[in-house]
Amino acid sequence: MDDMEWHALVKAGEDAGWKLVWERVVEPESRSMRSAEMMNRFSLTAGDLMGMLFDEMIGKGKIDLYRGEGSFEGWLKRYVRGYVLNADPNKHGEISIEGAHPDAEGESEAMAIPIQDKETIRIEVWRMTLYFFRLLWNEDPERCYIHLLKTRYFLSSEEIRDFLDVSSVANVDQIFSRSVKFMRESWKKWDRVKK
Repeated sequence: MDDMEWHALVKAGEDAGWKLVWERVVEPESRSMRSAEMMNRFSLTAGDLMGMLFDEMIGKGKIDLYRGEGSFEGWLKRYVRGYVLNADPNKHGEISIEGAHPDAEGESEAMAIPIQDKETIRIEVWRMTLYFFRLLWNEDPERCYIHLLKTRYFLSSEEIRDFLDVSSVANVDQIFSRSVKFMRESWKKWDRVKK
């Protein structure tokens, strides 16, 4: 069975397709050295991963994002690995209270409590990014489109060339590098003003 046939079975919710997902994606990833320890630490099971994958692919329609580029198995494994990594509560701005006290085993100092609110910083960065996009749009809308299509929608230079009727792939890459330079310079100016 090739990837597109497998994709069609999974999309249709067929048991044969999801059985292959279990055997070739979820179960091997849950047993892999890179995921098994983290799953144990965060109380994740292979069944949890399968449920999250089913909800994401069928419930939220993400299965339609697969375009046949690369292996379907590898594409699914990236999602499953992401679920394992996102299970870490410390990745979401939370901190573990274990080891926070200086009397904890093997600890000589108390853990430093964060003094900055990560959510506030994230919102500020998001607002400033939108502001810089607006500046880029006002200066050159085509450059803004190319920047958005490359960074947000992950389109290749060939796809963008065809989509926007740009003369060549090299031209797309040059316009993109100029947009990145503009964004970097805008951030530098903002940092100088902020200080």
